[in-house]
Amino acid sequence: MKFDAKTGLALELYGGSWPEPAGHLQGAVADDENKYLYMSFTDRLVKVDMHTGEIVGSVTGLLAGSIYGGGAHLGDLAFRDGKVYGSLEYKATEKFYIAVFDVSKITGMDIDYKTPGVLTTMYMEEVVKDYQDELDAGEHINGHVTLGHKHGCSGIDGITFGPLPGDNSGKIYMTVAYGVYRHEERTDNDYQVILAFDPDQFEGAYFDQNNPHEIGPKLYKKMFAFTGNTSYGVQNLEYDRVTGDYWMIVYEGRKEGFDNRPVYVLDGKKAPVEMELRLGREQVYGTVRGEVLSLKEAGTLHEASGVWGIPQMPLTADKGFISLGNDYFYVADAGKKDDMQYGYMRLMKLDRTDYTFHCVE
Repeated sequence: MKFDAKTGLALELYGGSWPEPAGHLQGAVADDENKYLYMSFTDRLVKVDMHTGEIVGSVTGLLAGSIYGGGAHLGDLAFRDGKVYGSLEYKATEKFYIAVFDVSKITGMDIDYKTPGVLTTMYMEEVVKDYQDELDAGEHINGHVTLGHKHGCSGIDGITFGPLPGDNSGKIYMTVAYGVYRHEERTDNDYQVILAFDPDQFEGAYFDQNNPHEIGPKLYKKMFAFTGNTSYGVQNLEYDRVTGDYWMIVYEGRKEGFDNRPVYVLDGKKAPVEMELRLGREQVYGTVRGEVLSLKEAGTLHEASGVWGIPQMPLTADKGFISLGNDYFYVADAGKKDDMQYGYMRLMKLDRTDYTFHCVE
């Protein structure tokens, strides 16, 4: 292994290569001491020693015996107080959770998720409500052609911890971003939707995907960021340890009237402002107000929409993106080869003059 002389961080970390039913790399996070890295491959969590590069543990079984057609979708990850948090979807039966892994219990490979103490989950009631909202379509099918789902909600993916934008109290919240269906004809799906939860009010329970519970924390705040429609919303949401901003890595949208960028940054210094949302379709929404977040003037401005975005995504950051401090990031470099899903996290340095990333060598 090679390490950066300035930071002592590994230049690359390998999360393995996994056959089906594993899906592509979804997210990654390091613990507070940069001792272990955790990576999600849709149906499993992988633990990597950041000093040796060895894969030392994994949690599996999220598909086994599931009553849910299509099984589990473990997405973006975040770390706090000895636990890894990840978005966890079961779209077939319209259940959405935050998975909470106790990393001290991940001591070997292929640990079953039902092993006592390994995994609890928190039910995301607000997400379920918006996902199930049929609006005036009379349906909420799972697919980008749908006309149901409030705000185009397709579930959740991005997750991180940090102070809320504009809040200088030092209080830390968990923020969770909606997935948003791509639909070019709708006018009500141009916002990223961010939910905030107070860790002091967390509530969850032991998880068995064949006997799902509905125990979860109370929603603290619901916020909106106007970017234009994206394809499945924020894939990776990350708090910037240097600036206090929030990075939103997305699959690019296709809607006319927008620049459809892959990366947007929320300004951490600006508190959300309550205003009327630009949702259109008044017969459905009426006049709806919400707390709207400000985009940072990073990248380029699309004057017609007023949206700032970063034109170039570093590597495959939509599959993993970690702020390490001092403008260093781990960025995913992931793909599929010979029916095996693989994932690396590569050390990169951000140039804030033009918001480009460069591999550390």
